[in-house]
Amino acid sequence: MMLILCTILHFSVDGVCAAVLAKYAIHEPDFSNIVYYFSLYNLIAFGGQWLAGLILDKRKSLVLPSLAVVPLLLAGGFVSSAGILFQAVSVALGNCLFHVAAGILILERYSGFREPGIFVSSGAVGLGLGLHGLVGAPVFEAVCVVCTVLALVHVLKSPAPDSQIQRESSPGESLVWLLGGAVLLLVCVVLRGFGGSSRIPEYVMLMPCVFMLGKSAGGLVCDAIGFRKTILAIFIMCFAGLQLPGLAGVITITFAFNMTMPLTLRLLHRYFPDYPGLTFGLAAGCLLPGAFFKGWVNIAPDIMAVVQFVSLFVAWYIFQGRERSSLQH
Repeated sequence: MMLILCTILHFSVDGVCAAVLAKYAIHEPDFSNIVYYFSLYNLIAFGGQWLAGLILDKRKSLVLPSLAVVPLLLAGGFVSSAGILFQAVSVALGNCLFHVAAGILILERYSGFREPGIFVSSGAVGLGLGLHGLVGAPVFEAVCVVCTVLALVHVLKSPAPDSQIQRESSPGESLVWLLGGAVLLLVCVVLRGFGGSSRIPEYVMLMPCVFMLGKSAGGLVCDAIGFRKTILAIFIMCFAGLQLPGLAGVITITFAFNMTMPLTLRLLHRYFPDYPGLTFGLAAGCLLPGAFFKGWVNIAPDIMAVVQFVSLFVAWYIFQGRERSSLQH
């Protein structure tokens, strides 16, 4: 139940933010202002998650209150009389707090790869619907309010996790191993920001649906066949996509890159099981380079596929190797 509520919440929160900014952009004649406020929003909403996550990791009693104020912060986007600066900052803070608070609940209440994949997947669809004006901000806000109340009631009535996260041993006590594995996982997230966020103007909702399906499939497949077989399947799929012409190739590669999302997020959390908010926030923040520099940085897809595969494999090998070493001692 919690997974369903948080998934719908992610859809509605991203939808509100996108719809509010899109409504402003339609009436703004100065393109530089549009770029500025969209950039400000992204910096706060995604760049601020690591800090918000660290605070909530240290003060777990603030997780539910943070989730409770999300609809109020998003409602600030409707106060056009306050100006776009207020609106952008308000919805960005709401988005930031939601991702971290709900992310903590999902990572701690479930132990598999599928749950974070499903939870994160719905945001792309809400974002697409809101940005293109297909669903209005008031509709998203209403869904957000209802699901927030239901989620809070559910957690308060059943505080014990549905499936307590298994405390796998961290990869040894060496800070070098911890940081090395974490950096490799974050490199994969950066690459996904560049290679897993394709846009095709003719099909405004096609790619958001591909993002959603890829992220959901990544977690489901990983739980079914294991981490190593999944990254091998992703690697093969990427190169198969490079051989396909036109739209089919773009869809295949985008789908494959998005499959890595639950793998990087869950494994990063297993490296630092006591810091779900921080790990979620770092993973979100590493998407920013792709958002800001995608048009300026040209990385060959085959190079990205190789680096991604090697990074995931080595990060998993480090975790497994250090875990065995820890158990032996």
